[in-house]
Amino acid sequence: MSEKLQTIKNSTIKKGPVSTQVILILISCLAAAFLQGCGFLSLSHYDQILILTCIFLAYFALLYYLKVSKRLIHEDTVVTMMIFLGVLLRFSYILLSGLYDRQHDAGVYTGMGTDFVNPGHIGYIEYIYKFHKLPDLNPYELFAYYHPPLHHILSFLWLQLNIIFGVAEELAFENLQVLTMLYSCLCMVVTYRILKVLNIKDNALYIGLAFMVFHPATVIMAGSVNNDMLTILFMCLIILGSLQWIREKNLKNLIKLALYIGFGMITKLNSAVLAIPLAIIFLMHFISVIRGKNKSEILKWVKNYCIFGIVVAPIGLSWIIRNLIRFGEKPGVPVPGETSPMYTATYSLWSRLRIPSLSDWRIEFPFHPISAKACNNTWVIMLHTSLFAEEYPTDLSDILLILCQITFVLAIVFSIATALLLIVVLLKKRTRLEDRVFLLTGYVVMLVSFAAFVVIYPYTCSSDFRYVAICLVYIAIALGLGNQYYIQAPENSKKGAAAKAAPVLMHIINGGIITILVLINVIYLFWERW
Repeated sequence: MSEKLQTIKNSTIKKGPVSTQVILILISCLAAAFLQGCGFLSLSHYDQILILTCIFLAYFALLYYLKVSKRLIHEDTVVTMMIFLGVLLRFSYILLSGLYDRQHDAGVYTGMGTDFVNPGHIGYIEYIYKFHKLPDLNPYELFAYYHPPLHHILSFLWLQLNIIFGVAEELAFENLQVLTMLYSCLCMVVTYRILKVLNIKDNALYIGLAFMVFHPATVIMAGSVNNDMLTILFMCLIILGSLQWIREKNLKNLIKLALYIGFGMITKLNSAVLAIPLAIIFLMHFISVIRGKNKSEILKWVKNYCIFGIVVAPIGLSWIIRNLIRFGEKPGVPVPGETSPMYTATYSLWSRLRIPSLSDWRIEFPFHPISAKACNNTWVIMLHTSLFAEEYPTDLSDILLILCQITFVLAIVFSIATALLLIVVLLKKRTRLEDRVFLLTGYVVMLVSFAAFVVIYPYTCSSDFRYVAICLVYIAIALGLGNQYYIQAPENSKKGAAAKAAPVLMHIINGGIITILVLINVIYLFWERW
């Protein structure tokens, strides 16, 4: 009985911080909508910055109080405050960025007073808002309408809620960013849960989580009103659900996984990529069940996997089946055409997918130029957009440009270092076999599918980092496990040169990652784009 009570107690302790974090996120999202409704957008830039500065000062005052009162020594408190700071960054970003700033395939809206059918994700949301139904037209005939509709339906419901509470239509559309802010913030919480499931603790947990919390891609995507951020959230949930299922193989966890994959697929079809490493884990498990030669156990898992398929297939394939039946359209992506300056098919696969040369990196001006003629290498574009989105500034100060150059060089070096680190820690026997297979296969499949996507749809926009932003979670895991294995709990029994060098290399990687995160946030702080 006492063991059962202790289990319940431990479970409560683990869930407590997550509940606090979610409450803070919800309050912050509502506060962002409230501030916009109270005229924040109409204030002068100086007044906006003054208000946000006061909010951050209040945060750091709270942090100081927790430090002085010795409450910041607890891991849960440190993580919650770290996530809260990430929330405030996203909060500030969406308040300072308008509906059409740094968007991808956003399109336009013209409001309820017109019967126009507008393109882009905003137009897609507006269509549902105007006509209270999914588009009747062939989704491949109007830009962005080919996407599955879950994000757009949720955005419509959020719009309706705004209108019910008396929010003006223009402001209601501006508040669409609040929803994607919510998704981005929840990704931080799910990443924290992933690291905890992997038993990553203390400083290893902090640096792994910090990578996800403060990486600029996750902040910028928080203000993007397309379906990318919700897709990343579902992919994070698929990773979390898979790791939980590996540890506790039961029907409940299997159904949760089916729902994550299904709803991920009706947000964006590339969520299904993570079903490949999961299928390998399912196969490994089922082979072990068969080897056990227990007929009742074999039948039980045949039934469980059938239930998984029954749950995931109708949800995940519903959009594909609808378009096949109604319009005879197979899954695909409409393309701009060969006349587009982004078209890369005229360049060789070697040019597009090879390891970039030094000149390819464009270190002197490390921004994505859009034009394939200027830059068509996938990995260069991916790294450009991971730090600076698709910005191509013309009025950047000399000091900021130098900081961008330094940050970009560091990003090149440490993106390679962390990718190698991920492989090393996942090949170690200290990592559970199923975790190794699932995570390593998932990372490789993501990169291979990204390269395939670039080949099938040969445009520079296909190489944007947002298509592989889920890799941030894998690198967070690499940093967490690397610190856990080589610094917090090194294998002292091994006295070879490699064992001695590992902690030093890990400290160098930590220093590089922290430097990149600090520099990139300083750059965005002083970049006159707000």
